[in-house]
Amino acid sequence: MKKWRSNSILFAWLRSYALVLVIPLAMMGIIYVQTQQVIEDEINRANSSLLGQLREEIDSQLEHVQRMREVIAFNARVRSLLYAPERLEPKHRLTMVQAFADFRTYSSTNRYIDNFYIYYRTGNFIVTDTANYAPEMYFQLYLADTGLTYDVWREFLDESHRGEFVNGQDVGVSPGEGDIWFTQSLPIENPNDRLATLVIHMNKERLQAALENIRTYNGGDAYVLDGNRRVLASSVDATEGGPALPPDWEPTEDTGVVRHTGGGEEVVVSYIQSSMLDWTYVYSLPMRLYAEKAGYVRNLTLLTLLIAVVLGALTAVFAARRNYDPIRRLVDSVSLRSKVEPHSARNELQYIGETLEEALERNETMRRELDKQNVVLRSNLIVRLLKGRLERNFPLESALEEYRITFLSDDFAVLLFYIEDFSGLFRAEERDVEKNLRFVHLIMSNIVEELAGRKHRGWVAESDEMLACLVNFAPGTTAAQAKQDVQRLLEEARSFLGERFRIEFTSSFGGVHRTAEAIPTAYREAMEAMEYRMLLGAGTTIDYEQIREPGASYAYPLEKEQQFINHVKSGSFDMAKAIMDEVIERNLQESPMSIDMARCFMFDLVSSMMKASAEAASGKWELLEDNQRALQAMLQEQTVASMRARMTEFLESVCTQVEARKKSRNVRLKDEMLAYIEESYRDPNLSAATLSDTFALHPSYVSRFFKEQTGDTVSDYINRRRMAKAKLLLQGEDAAIKSVSEEVGIYSISTFIRLFKKYEGVTPGAYRDIHKEQNKA
Repeated sequence: MKKWRSNSILFAWLRSYALVLVIPLAMMGIIYVQTQQVIEDEINRANSSLLGQLREEIDSQLEHVQRMREVIAFNARVRSLLYAPERLEPKHRLTMVQAFADFRTYSSTNRYIDNFYIYYRTGNFIVTDTANYAPEMYFQLYLADTGLTYDVWREFLDESHRGEFVNGQDVGVSPGEGDIWFTQSLPIENPNDRLATLVIHMNKERLQAALENIRTYNGGDAYVLDGNRRVLASSVDATEGGPALPPDWEPTEDTGVVRHTGGGEEVVVSYIQSSMLDWTYVYSLPMRLYAEKAGYVRNLTLLTLLIAVVLGALTAVFAARRNYDPIRRLVDSVSLRSKVEPHSARNELQYIGETLEEALERNETMRRELDKQNVVLRSNLIVRLLKGRLERNFPLESALEEYRITFLSDDFAVLLFYIEDFSGLFRAEERDVEKNLRFVHLIMSNIVEELAGRKHRGWVAESDEMLACLVNFAPGTTAAQAKQDVQRLLEEARSFLGERFRIEFTSSFGGVHRTAEAIPTAYREAMEAMEYRMLLGAGTTIDYEQIREPGASYAYPLEKEQQFINHVKSGSFDMAKAIMDEVIERNLQESPMSIDMARCFMFDLVSSMMKASAEAASGKWELLEDNQRALQAMLQEQTVASMRARMTEFLESVCTQVEARKKSRNVRLKDEMLAYIEESYRDPNLSAATLSDTFALHPSYVSRFFKEQTGDTVSDYINRRRMAKAKLLLQGEDAAIKSVSEEVGIYSISTFIRLFKKYEGVTPGAYRDIHKEQNKA
């Protein structure tokens, strides 16, 4: 094989390893200079983050205390006791008992609350979450050992408080014993009334525990300072004092870091202000801890880098050569077995990738072809099994195993699917019917096999322009259960395919048979059932066992046929359709009939329609041709329902033609009458009787017909035509009125003047004068 050049993967690896070694050396100087600052910044950020978490935890509890203040202050039972007398009545005591339950609920919701009590000035009693006390008794039980005097305490309770946190030491509690109190005068909407005072004691031990959790991070000390920078709580012993801070230090920002030397040691103090109060959370860390961490990291970095440089240089060469040997052997093997030759423009991995991609593509193409062939061969085997065309001594078991067909039991049934319509699945421009049909077969095969496989097994193949499904039932399935499962499968398939894919089909199935040798019998039964699609119509499910014993004849009397033909000839569509429907219902639905007999009956009925249409279209060759085409379309229909629809459509067309011919005769008669009047209007005897004699019609029929066709009576129409002619004659220069009257068939001048004025609104003389004036103008 051709030698690889400088772009070989071996040289690429060596360059990569060298770059890996160079980068740490270049970065060492930066790391060495920045290590201490980075560590210090990281520690400060970590301290600030810890303080932020501490602030969120404590502030959220302080906020909860304030919300608890509002809940207690607006508690109906608490408010009802504001005006309770010193000698409590039973209702007040009942209210207290109910309030105890509420208070216990409030106490359990905040782990930073130690306890709380309400001092009622009017009644001079104290209520807690467990009992009520006289002020002296409560002080002796809970506050006598704190260094606080009773008088100072009472004076504190009598003051006005507006929801504020108080350091116990400010009240008089001994250092180390000082709790944090939250006080609120009641009612809350008017604290100046000072009817009661709510005091909530914060749990100092819980607060210190939170500070201890921060100390465990890197050994610093955490504090909580009040507005006067006194220590409320800390992670160290109270005797050690507070954090080392500058004497006149005042925080200028919400959070920050301060360096200060205290006790002979430089410390870094991180602080953050409370978002609720004027408290400050402080974390103090000696600078020596910074140096220790930075020095440790620096020394570790130098040592690691030195080891990396030494070992990396040795390992790079060894690993590159060792890793390259398998690739080189692989390239040699691939180049010998493939048609793709190595090229100097590609490295080994690119060459292997291209060769592998080409091999996978060829393999995928081969796999697809094998799958297609396997499907075709499996379908062919199923069809041969259905039709009983397996050769003697055919190795059925091995063939089934090869196509991964495994029978569950010896019970079988065959389902047939005749696809009626799938046009709704494709767009109008998708006109490749064969391709569309193959796609529909694929959809139906997958869905039917999946539905059958839920409980049993099913395999679908194309047979005689239909889809046939061989169903093998699970062991223990009775014949009744198998039939129910088949019907349920067909219903689900019809519903799913119709709704999701707009595919409509007719289905049939035979009985349940034992052993594989009886499969052709099941297939033949399903085929016989499918033949009844002509009677039962498309889109139905036909059960072989439910086909009734067919009859040997049908009822179609000659008088019914003659009545049918007469109604068609007269154009009575409703009457003709009623007779057709009556005969079809009586023969195809009320009495059983075989398929062959049904075909004969329908052909007989079509023959009647041919007779009727031929007589109705007598002499009209174009109508006869249309009728012949319609009859051919009827005979090509495959179901009784579709043939019946075609017959109804054809029957309506023939009756419409007959009715149109009747109407056309009326139009022709009207035109002949009007032409006769136009020629004979000069005849003074012209009347309805004249028309009756001329056209050999009854006078009353002539009067009624003429009125229906023209909207005028015969006399009115004749007079209007005469006056129209008279107007033309009167426009002449020397036309005398009498001569005009005689010219239009009226010999009485008075009658002529009366009729002219009736229809024109003026006398003949006035009309002539008006016309002359218009000509002069």
